[in-house]
Amino acid sequence: MWGENGFAKAYVGTLCFGAAVLLTACLDGSQSPPARPDPPSVDDPDGILKPVDLVYICGNKFLATNGTPSVVHVTYRVTDTRETGGLTLREGPGGDPGYSETELETANAGTVELYQDDVRVASRANENLPCGAPAISAAAAVVGNEATMGRWSAPFAWPIVGLHVHLLRTGKVLGWGKFGPPYVWDPSAKTFTAVPSADRLFCSGHTFLSDGKLLVNGGHISDNHGLPDANLFDPATMTWSARPSMARGRWYPTTTTLANGEALTMAGADQDRIHVGVPEVWTGSRWRALSSAARVLPYYPRTFLAPNGQVFYAGENRATSYLSTSGTGKWTSVGSRRYGTRDYGSAVMYQPGRILYAGGGRTTKTAEIIDLNQATPTWQWTGSMAYARRHLNATVLPTGQVLVTGGTSGTGFSDEGRAVHAAELWDPTTGNWTTLASNSVVRVYHSTSLLLKDGRVLHTGSGDAGGSTDHLDAEIFSPPYLFKGARPKISSAPSSVGYGQSFFVGTVNAATIARVTWIRLGSVTHAFDSNQRFIELPFVRTTEGLNVTAPGNPTLAPPGHYLVFILNGNGVPSVARVVRIR
Repeated sequence: MWGENGFAKAYVGTLCFGAAVLLTACLDGSQSPPARPDPPSVDDPDGILKPVDLVYICGNKFLATNGTPSVVHVTYRVTDTRETGGLTLREGPGGDPGYSETELETANAGTVELYQDDVRVASRANENLPCGAPAISAAAAVVGNEATMGRWSAPFAWPIVGLHVHLLRTGKVLGWGKFGPPYVWDPSAKTFTAVPSADRLFCSGHTFLSDGKLLVNGGHISDNHGLPDANLFDPATMTWSARPSMARGRWYPTTTTLANGEALTMAGADQDRIHVGVPEVWTGSRWRALSSAARVLPYYPRTFLAPNGQVFYAGENRATSYLSTSGTGKWTSVGSRRYGTRDYGSAVMYQPGRILYAGGGRTTKTAEIIDLNQATPTWQWTGSMAYARRHLNATVLPTGQVLVTGGTSGTGFSDEGRAVHAAELWDPTTGNWTTLASNSVVRVYHSTSLLLKDGRVLHTGSGDAGGSTDHLDAEIFSPPYLFKGARPKISSAPSSVGYGQSFFVGTVNAATIARVTWIRLGSVTHAFDSNQRFIELPFVRTTEGLNVTAPGNPTLAPPGHYLVFILNGNGVPSVARVVRIR
């Protein structure tokens, strides 16, 4: 029999095989040390998988993983019950992704123990977590016009699989894949320019620095083996320059710009396929190790600069924390999310200190939020999407709403057969989702979405790993707000402002402007934009434009370049101006 989301159910005294044996990503890391004969009865706190392991999902759902090169036959039992069964785990792919997955849903609630040749190799507690939000559901726009559902462009060719994409301060887009050189795409001229790098930048970390240059650290030696190198890309000259290397290589790190203009990087695998636990900070001239903050985390952690100046780790692990980058570093627990592991779910800071985390896992339609401005932040359910998704991309729009695109509803790693084509829009004022128009191309693992200056969203990538289809193309989504009347226009804006400074935005539409919003330039890969964040700016109308007040604190808006949009009463945004704050 089959449970929700296609999980195979096992019943007392029966031998039950997993419903599907599917590929997994670089998920929670590469090969770990050999399996212990007597592992603990709870999840390892770092979330890094052993060669044969179990992951708890929610309800009575688990996932058995195999990172070895051979088929593995295992048995399992649910402690304190008579329930037993067996699973055949397909061999690990050995590359990117590196694990196979087999789903399991037990009939009884309890700790599940996994045995190979009568030796216990894994044990995971059933945490009795709900598999979904109990209250708010999605709103489906089954029919509608472009003003309610938006519109997708036809696919157009790209020279690479766009699995790392970045909006430059020039309005152009830098992108690269696993193979081939990086390219810069000019949305206006519709041209591509190769900008070769000395390093292979696949699976690197990246963030924009205060001067608009893109810091790219780590990269690809081979699958699960990372470079220690660091490079800067200068949008003005379209050139790369090398910078001092990190202490160790990093493959799949996340890099976050700090309030002082420095950048924190954490996680990833080094040259020897060992997970790097010690975070490092780029000071502008060298890397500084946070030696007392060692913590091994899954690949591409979802991290954000928080209003208190610390870095907030939102996942993929369920336990969330603050990391202080002062001195040699220090972790502080914040609490746990409502859902279990949300690997390859997408997280976004949709207002200062407020984070939405949607989808991920194997595989959920649920979403949850946290407000870091509270004295004791706690995760709360928000509305669930219409579609379960992993490998989705969440993009904050000029309206402050969050657009979700792509991904798969399959319970396997990157199930192209269950790709989701419909976009969805989350409204932070209601917590509800609305289903929008559908794109035409399958975009699952290694897909990306990026907000452009004109308020449209680039949707590209998918492929370059695991035998999946390589999509050398892109699509553009025009959200519904672009079909609700004429757009206001910005005639002038400063190139840079200071914190808390009042600055003038010229517009002939001043009398109709209802909002001014501020969004950091995007830098996206692997279902996460580590750079984007949204702020609403106060303003006063004048006869010739708007006097706008810049963010007053670098913890709310770290130094660098932002898109400034003006919106009229119908929610229609202008084309943005790029403004630097410092």
